[in-house]
Amino acid sequence: MPTDAQLRGLYRLSYWLTYIMLQPVHLVCIDDRTNNLYVLAGSTEDLEFQITPTGEVF
Repeated sequence: MPTDAQLRGLYRLSYWLTYIMLQPVHLVCIDDRTNNLYVLAGSTEDLEFQITPTGEVF
């Protein structure tokens, strides 16, 4: 289950990707090894992001 900070980060990232950059989001899941939220996006699935449990996006 994502943390509250991860959900807020996911909202900001999704808004930025879909509304500003007009890029599709293909996959959102939790990496069980790191507990980071993993996001795969982009028209060619070339954009990868991770959101830490504290909400940091990288």
